Amino acid sequence: MSTIYGQQTTLAAREDNLRINIESAIKSYPDWQFPLLKRLNSSIFNSEVKSHKYEWTERDLRPVVAKVASATVAADATSMYVDTAGVFNVDDVLQKPDGEQVIVTAVAGGTLLTIKHWSGTPESMVLGETVKRIGVASPQGKDADDMVIVGTEDLYNYTQIFEDVVHLSGSQREALIHGDEKQAQLITRKQKELMEVLQSTLLLGQRAKNNEEQRYTMGGLKYFIDTYAPANAIDFGGSATWTSEANVIEKFDDAVEKIADKMGNKPTIYIGFKAMRKLKNYTKAIINEDRRSDKARGTALPQKYLSQLGELDIVQLRERTGAMDDLIFFLDEESAGYKAYRNRGWSTEELAKNGDSYKWQVLGEYTFKLATPKVHSYIYNLGL
Repeated sequence: MSTIYGQQTTLAAREDNLRINIESAIKSYPDWQFPLLKRLNSSIFNSEVKSHKYEWTERDLRPVVAKVASATVAADATSMYVDTAGVFNVDDVLQKPDGEQVIVTAVAGGTLLTIKHWSGTPESMVLGETVKRIGVASPQGKDADDMVIVGTEDLYNYTQIFEDVVHLSGSQREALIHGDEKQAQLITRKQKELMEVLQSTLLLGQRAKNNEEQRYTMGGLKYFIDTYAPANAIDFGGSATWTSEANVIEKFDDAVEKIADKMGNKPTIYIGFKAMRKLKNYTKAIINEDRRSDKARGTALPQKYLSQLGELDIVQLRERTGAMDDLIFFLDEESAGYKAYRNRGWSTEELAKNGDSYKWQVLGEYTFKLATPKVHSYIYNLGL
C-alpha cells in the first residue's frame, strides 16, 4: 500500500479496525439510570432489523362479545345480525343480556347468525345490546368447522439514528485525556446521553419520515397507544384527583382494566418523580413497601402497586425533560421491545483527522416494536 500524506482517512482502513462495538456497555450502568432499556429486550422481534422500516402483524385474541345489529330480535327468533365479523362461529354458546343462552348453528358472512334456543327464558333484544360468547358445545362425531379468521392489523415502525461526536485536540488525543476525563470516559458519557434520549423516544417518539432528508423517527409507546388503542389513554382528572385516595385507586384500576379486558399480562408501571412522591402518600392502602432499606438514602422505597391483577412492579424513571410529570405508563413488557438495526448497535469509531483535531463518533440505530398496542395503557393530566 502506498504512503498517504496529509489528512488521515478512514477509507484506507478496514471497518472492523475502526468501529468498536459498545452495545453491551449498557450492562455496566446502574439499573436506576436506564430502567426501560434494562428491562425491555429484543426477544419479541421475529427477525433481524434489515431495513429502516420493520413490519409485523399484530397478535390479538379472538373477541368474545359483539353487539346486536338487527333492529329487533324476537324472543323466538332463529337468526340475528351482529356488528362484528370474526367473533362468533358454529357451535358457540351465546348469552343474551338477561341470561338466555342460545347455540349458533350457522354463520353467513361472519355477521348473520342462525341460532336456536338452548336454556333459560327466551328473551327479545334490540339494536346495540351485547351478546357474549361464553362457551362452545360441539356435538360428538361432528366434522371440524372452518376456523374463524380474526382480523389483524399490519403494524410497522421506523428505525432512528442516535449519533453524537467527541472532539479531541491533537494534544488531548495523544494524552488520551480531556480535562479530567480520559478519552474512554468521554465516549462513555456521550453514549449515556444518547441512551437517555433513546429511552425517552421509546416512550414518547412519533413515527415519521422525510424521504428528501432521508430522516426517520420511530414511534414510542404513547404513539402506538394513541394510534391503535386510543381508549387506553385514561384522563386522571388533574390535581383534584390526588386529594382522594379512592379517586387515585379508581384511575389506576381503570388503566389496569383496559389491559385485563384484552387478556394482557400483568403490566409494569413506569412513573416519574413527581407522581411517585404523590403516590407514596397512599402507601398503606395501595403500595406494598419493600422493607429492605436503601442504604444510600436510608429509606424504604415503594415498589409494588396492589391491583386487581395482583402486585405490579413500579419502576421510577429518572428523566430530565419533565415529560413524565404528566404521564404514567402501564406496559406489558412481554409484548414490547427494542432492537438495533443489523450491525448498527451502539458503537464508536474514529473519524478522519481534520487539522490538529480528532473526532470519535458514537452511534446507534434502533427501532421499537409493540406487538399488541391494546394491552398497554397510560394515564395523563396528572395535574403536577
